[in-house]
Amino acid sequence: MTLTIAPPRRASARSPVAPRKAQTMLVALAWIEHHCVIPDGWKIGRPFRLYEFQGEYLGAFYRVRPDVEWLPDNPVKGPAFAFRRGLLVGPQKVGKNPLIATQVCLEGAGPALFAGWAGTDEGYVCAEHGCRCGWTYPYDLGEPKGMRWPTPLIQITAFSQDSTDNTYDALRPMIELGPLADVIPRTGEQFIRLPGGGRIDTVTSSDKSRLGQRVTFVPQDELGLWTRSNGMDKVADTQWRNLSGMGGRASLTTNAWDPGQHSVAQQQYESVAMDIHRQFVRPPANLSYTDRKERHRIHLVVYPDDVRVEHDGHLDLASIEAEAADLVARDPAQAARFYGNILVSGGGKAFDAVAWGDLIEQRIVAGRSLIVLGFDGSRSGDWTALIATEVTSGFQWPLGIWNPDGWPGHEIPRAEVDRVVDAAFAEYTVWRMYADPPYWKDEIAAWQGHYGDKVVIAWETYRPKPIAWAARNYGEAIGLGTVKHNGDETFATHIGNAYRRPLLVRDDKGEPMWTIAKETPDSGNKIDAAMAAVLSWEARTDAIAAGVGAPAEPSVYETRGILFIGG
Repeated sequence: MTLTIAPPRRASARSPVAPRKAQTMLVALAWIEHHCVIPDGWKIGRPFRLYEFQGEYLGAFYRVRPDVEWLPDNPVKGPAFAFRRGLLVGPQKVGKNPLIATQVCLEGAGPALFAGWAGTDEGYVCAEHGCRCGWTYPYDLGEPKGMRWPTPLIQITAFSQDSTDNTYDALRPMIELGPLADVIPRTGEQFIRLPGGGRIDTVTSSDKSRLGQRVTFVPQDELGLWTRSNGMDKVADTQWRNLSGMGGRASLTTNAWDPGQHSVAQQQYESVAMDIHRQFVRPPANLSYTDRKERHRIHLVVYPDDVRVEHDGHLDLASIEAEAADLVARDPAQAARFYGNILVSGGGKAFDAVAWGDLIEQRIVAGRSLIVLGFDGSRSGDWTALIATEVTSGFQWPLGIWNPDGWPGHEIPRAEVDRVVDAAFAEYTVWRMYADPPYWKDEIAAWQGHYGDKVVIAWETYRPKPIAWAARNYGEAIGLGTVKHNGDETFATHIGNAYRRPLLVRDDKGEPMWTIAKETPDSGNKIDAAMAAVLSWEARTDAIAAGVGAPAEPSVYETRGILFIGG
């Protein structure tokens, strides 16, 4: 069952005016259904009909305060509405991105602003706004009227490019295949020109150059991944300040978040502010997401009837169950958040961050000391790290941790990394360097040619058993306190960001094994220094096994019942 907004009855001159109360600006929702079209699939090009949960969200977002008065020379913009922001929390594939796209269309070319209270025989006429579709909307007496932004400025914002693409890829055909093509004739790959000199841009964590711009509407997606550690909390604050200056508003969407990460989504949901609309359907707490039958009952709650194919929706619940079951086997907490709309902590941290914090030593490793190196590299997006370990003491420190955002083109500075590697070999005695080869094969080959392929080893982290043992060994070293480090803040953050990702291999006792990974593939919480540390520690373990640079610890042995402690 879909929510269809029909034009209300035309009021007569004798219609009584009831005491004013907060009312939804229904013309906004009706405009969406008459101008937006389905962007893909079997029904591509057909009129977009709002699902009930989408209509509920937009109905609250465009609810006008009863006490607002409208002046044509100085109209009230964002403050005319009951809510300054909206927060929609929903599971994967329920229809959040198409909803964002329809709202972008409305804010860019439709009646998104309050235009006063309707009098007798008033209505919204598309022809008066450059749209030749012929649609009109008659107002009831006293109903809130709508008008367009004179110069709409919109930033589609998310942590990852994939998320902004999901919205943008739905937005373009929604415009191009329907009546909006007459109002917005050109939709580009990078941005969209809007009437009145406005435009639609996209912003991600790796492209923040537009954050100082004025904006009238900002949809912010995947808020559960926006945290202080990846800097997206500052992006949110900056955009909200910019919106306040223009009288604009923000629409926030997300999956259920990890309560342990204190994300922007969590902060907005738990805020005491009364002018934030929060829409979050949560399943019964007594149901277990790892139980197949109970998981199905959860899906029936969080995926409404009208979004499912059996009710003429778009979503096949059997497909959701297949994906969820697969993810439950590997990461039940993530599956519960993504598909069950359940707030649950990751519970799969790879390393004990508290124990790690107790292992700081303030020391400088002398030149020519015997060390090993671990290297984990990326081209862009993820970071690159080079971690050194002194073989004798087990002391680790970062020789370099590179964030691509700080360099031209958002690319890792390969020449700078190469310089630091050369400096390490010049200053210390490097027994082994274990380097993960993807994206850096040419550089690794060059290091092998310069320092020897018995010293620089291409160590592939995709091999299940080797990486599983290396990750476990490093975790045990943290627990035993045999690894020390210099307390570098970024290094510590990457250690804390690492989660366990189960592998389809088992140890000699039949116990499941794991590697380290980000909590989600597109998470902004980086772990590259943690992986480099694992490789560096593995190199140290191999050095000791080879009898090179054995730790200078007391040996304990017994002769004729007498205990000796010697060097």
